Amino acid sequence: MGVDEHKRGLRRWLLCTTLQGEASERAWGGGILWLNWQRRGDFQDLLRQTLAGLPEVPRLGWAHINAETAQTHAAFVNMFFATPWLSFDAFVVEPTPGQTSAEAFSETQRRALEDFLHAQITERLRAEPDEPQPLRVWLDGPALGYGSRKAGVIALEDQVLRPVFGRLRPEDKAIAHRTGDTPGLQLAGLLLQALVAAWQDAAVHAPRKLVQNAMAAHLGWSDLRTVSRPDATKFNVRLGAPKQRSRRPTQLPLFEPQPSTRAAAPF
Repeated sequence: MGVDEHKRGLRRWLLCTTLQGEASERAWGGGILWLNWQRRGDFQDLLRQTLAGLPEVPRLGWAHINAETAQTHAAFVNMFFATPWLSFDAFVVEPTPGQTSAEAFSETQRRALEDFLHAQITERLRAEPDEPQPLRVWLDGPALGYGSRKAGVIALEDQVLRPVFGRLRPEDKAIAHRTGDTPGLQLAGLLLQALVAAWQDAAVHAPRKLVQNAMAAHLGWSDLRTVSRPDATKFNVRLGAPKQRSRRPTQLPLFEPQPSTRAAAPF
């Protein structure tokens, strides 16, 4: 008998991104957009409906927000919060002094993202232990700091999927995509970069602030420089990168999750 594709939680589709910033910046982070695999067609239809009649943009993303595209990007954000089968997990790191080379910093970011993916996937599987949950991880390797798309796929399969399941099952895959051609990756990047920009505490121009304010309003937060409650499921933000797993052969300066210096957001 075949597996029922419409069972709750089955074929959960995962998209991820991370900020490629300098070690001198005040904050950086990683994020995951979750979408049930069988809803990927619904996602495309919903996006077309959401953007119909709005100013066209060649690409959706934080770098492309301006006075002409702010309304379109705000609608993209509103679509995320209005759609119950989309969710987002992120971590934000405020670096400590001592990270020197750009290469070492980039490796730290990649390792932190891999550990975060491992932790979040394990947590979701534990929450629904009776559900068969094949995974698809969509990523743009070069955008995450890997040398190539193939290198990104190999890294996530070796460092995330195999350790989660004990082996790489045929149904679990990391799949390379270009961010510019993949609205899911664009949405993940937009949510993450708007969040990290708030933690960097830098001035942003009015169109970008409009998008940040739309996100904060949906969350009931005064601004995005906030850590969510532990039981948050729609939009979950943690301060600090995951602790390095003991199996790692290389000791990198990753960070323990620390309590937020601000009060948890009210829900």
